[in-house]
Amino acid sequence: MAFNQPLPQGVTDLYAQDYELKQTLIDRLKQLYHVYGCQPIQTPTFEYYDLFKNIPGTMDDDQMIKLIDRDGKVLVLRPDATVPIARMASQATSDAPLLNKMYYVTNIFRMESGESDRTSRSFSQVGVEWFDDGRELNDLDMVVLAIKSLKHTGLNAIQLELGQARFFRALMSETDLDAVAEAQIQAKLEAKNEYELSDLLDELNVSEVVKKALLQLPQLFGKPSEVLKQATTLVLNSEMTQALDHLTRLVERLDELGYAEDVSIDLGLVNHLNYYTGVMFQGYIEGYGKPVIQGGRYDQLMTYFNLKTSAIGFGVYIDDLLRIAKQQQAVSLPKPSQAVVMTNDDTIKTAMRLAQQLREYNVVTTLASNQDSINQAELVIDVVNQTMDMNGEQESYHQLDDVFEKVGLTNGND
Repeated sequence: MAFNQPLPQGVTDLYAQDYELKQTLIDRLKQLYHVYGCQPIQTPTFEYYDLFKNIPGTMDDDQMIKLIDRDGKVLVLRPDATVPIARMASQATSDAPLLNKMYYVTNIFRMESGESDRTSRSFSQVGVEWFDDGRELNDLDMVVLAIKSLKHTGLNAIQLELGQARFFRALMSETDLDAVAEAQIQAKLEAKNEYELSDLLDELNVSEVVKKALLQLPQLFGKPSEVLKQATTLVLNSEMTQALDHLTRLVERLDELGYAEDVSIDLGLVNHLNYYTGVMFQGYIEGYGKPVIQGGRYDQLMTYFNLKTSAIGFGVYIDDLLRIAKQQQAVSLPKPSQAVVMTNDDTIKTAMRLAQQLREYNVVTTLASNQDSINQAELVIDVVNQTMDMNGEQESYHQLDDVFEKVGLTNGND
């Protein structure tokens, strides 16, 4: 009886061509991060639940996929990459390599809401984390790297949206709301639901001047010069001014470097991971409705691990890039040379040696005893009848040296 077992919800199989395309995207990013001085690291697939529970705003409890350890402690499959890396850095021994600028390739596991839960409980992420000194130069360098990450994959029509967490935090400091109320406001802002946001602000008795600014935030997106000009009319304190000044300088530098067309601003960008403290960004590919890269500065998170450092980073959603690459057909896979060595029981020894020599030259080689395997092959060598067929042209050979000479290789025995 055939056994037909469906997959669990939210995961998928990946067949050869898609897997190779995915690995090509990952390899391109790894190469880019290597020349930026990032070191590869890896954290465990599961962590203690308390790691995320004890850090406010990092992850909703119902998003985490939980396990029970033998000692009764609750574990979670990795729901986020940044927090475990911060933990790793805080526990590094003195003889460990300097954890400063790192990149990772990992799987993330989350229970999502709505349609997303049916498609992406497990997804792949490549990202960069930089424990730094908080300089504006580093913000610029990381934003440029985020732009390059999308361009380096070979995809077309990218756009990076810049936000500023300090601007929103400084605005909220003009109220006396608690964390629960702020989270409610933040959720409405993320959804750009101005009608419900207005009702909520009335319920919370938010002052008219703050309410006016909050209601305008969802509209403050688009061309940097226009958005920044509008935003200055909403400033209520010096902290908001400093946040806008920082964003203005960042945009000016990006313009000087030739990235003006790749960047827009969205001051209504309030990511659900509340540890962002400064510049934030998310990147899009035209025609694809979800962000494919998200990141920003998260200095405050490091204090939970007693790390006296600032930090900035981002993550790239590889599975989304894979879908876009297939749609755009913008990423071509190298097609390896392929050969088939035809044999029978009497010539197996000769055929095996020949196949091994071809493989040493990175020729994809298959052994066969019938015609079923030769359809895609550029080179077919029949060691039984001592014939070779290269790209449809057939001829005889007397010794294997002749074969290697014909295909432009040197016999491995020479």
